[in-house]
Amino acid sequence: MTKRGLLSRRLVKMTAFALFAVLFLAVQARAAEFKPTKPIQFVVPYAAGGGSDILGRSIAQIIESEKFSPQPLIVQNAPGGNGTIGTTQVAQAKGNTHMLLTFISAQVTSPMVAGKGAATYKDLTMIAELALDEQLIVVKTDSRFKSIKDVVAESKKKENSLTIGGTATGAEDHMCNRLFEKAAGIKLRYVSFSSGGECITALLGGHVDMIWANPPEFIPQYDAKMVRPIVVAQEIRLKGFKDVPTFRDEGLDVTFKFFRGVAAPSGISPEVVAYYEGMMKKLSDSKAWKERYLDKYMLSSAWQNSKEFTKTVTDSEVSFEGSLKELGLLK
Repeated sequence: MTKRGLLSRRLVKMTAFALFAVLFLAVQARAAEFKPTKPIQFVVPYAAGGGSDILGRSIAQIIESEKFSPQPLIVQNAPGGNGTIGTTQVAQAKGNTHMLLTFISAQVTSPMVAGKGAATYKDLTMIAELALDEQLIVVKTDSRFKSIKDVVAESKKKENSLTIGGTATGAEDHMCNRLFEKAAGIKLRYVSFSSGGECITALLGGHVDMIWANPPEFIPQYDAKMVRPIVVAQEIRLKGFKDVPTFRDEGLDVTFKFFRGVAAPSGISPEVVAYYEGMMKKLSDSKAWKERYLDKYMLSSAWQNSKEFTKTVTDSEVSFEGSLKELGLLK
């Protein structure tokens, strides 16, 4: 090949490299340029007063007070259908760069139970996992049940004689209840409510004997000495409830991992995902998040980025399917 030919080839390669560099920098610039230009609609697919509502409002308040976003997050409760109505609302807003959704374990199971028409996690973009919540059985302060052993003993006298409230059919509370029943060899009458707030109201009104609840859902009533937890579905006792035994302490093998995170509509660009993921990472690393949410409501920190959280959610579908089949909710 002639010198002129070699020179031409080198010029072509240099030009191609330069164009590639320009395009790469342009993409990076677009990523850096994305910022929300109007308030962000933050959908909570459950009623006010429950764990998801507290999660959403805590995120919104801390992000605003710590100035992690140039625009506020406006919380909108969209309850109904065991979380499927609000979840489907966000799924249908494909490409919307100014919408987020609280996302918990129940939003994996509820569409499985609802069947066709309900949006699934596959119709969303996972942004980040932020915490692991705890599952406890809670009774009124004056309840005759002083321990979970008392519950088991009375339940064995007559099947379905005791009622236990929980949020949604086929959700975390329902699956935990099935694990408890299997481990103890009993059968309780499970009563479904649309939110943790409704569960507390039913318990205090004497409509159920006990409820499944997360700390965020009953801390105010606990502080007011209206309710008391008697057991926790965790490997170890909670820091804030050191006198409350685990199921394993009581000879029952019942544990459950309950994740809480944030999702967005599908069809958003990697730049938008990166922006919201970065915002949630700032939130997760902040002192305000630790003190005003994790410590206050007794949750465990559990940061996962978008890719990691997507895998966690996908894997959970497989494990939840078995419990739902045992409950007779899936064929």
